[in-house]
Amino acid sequence: MATEDRIKDQNAIHAVANEIEGHLLRVLSPWQGLKVRKVSGHGGYVAKLQAEFDRYCSDHGYNVQGQPYWLNVYASYTSLIATVRDHSGTAGSVEVYLGRFNDQTGVLTSLGEGTERRTDYTLSEVEQALATAYQLEEQARQLRSSVSVFSRR
Repeated sequence: MATEDRIKDQNAIHAVANEIEGHLLRVLSPWQGLKVRKVSGHGGYVAKLQAEFDRYCSDHGYNVQGQPYWLNVYASYTSLIATVRDHSGTAGSVEVYLGRFNDQTGVLTSLGEGTERRTDYTLSEVEQALATAYQLEEQARQLRSSVSVFSRR
């Protein structure tokens, strides 16, 4: 359910995610073509890069008890992803794609291009979009129903 507070919190976490994404892409930029992930043992980032991520979080107040935002940078298959979580409001979390690495060598092969998330949603705009989506879904259900005798089972 959309509320003014929910919209405000989502706009805020989008602004933080936009900022973090730019910073992390700059942190990762010199690592292109270099090993960023350990491929043996328990995996993880190479020590120097992990230290950079830790310093970034510390310098910006992320992952600190009592602060609103938590940042987790992790690997999923061959992608580098960051998750920004809002522990103070209703926005939840935002995932940020950072790049791709070779899972056999741990080498960073490409960086993400960055995504500019909107930070100016309004309650009326969100309510209108949700209402329109529901109407379109209902029209699609009725249309499928009208030709259901032709669908394969």
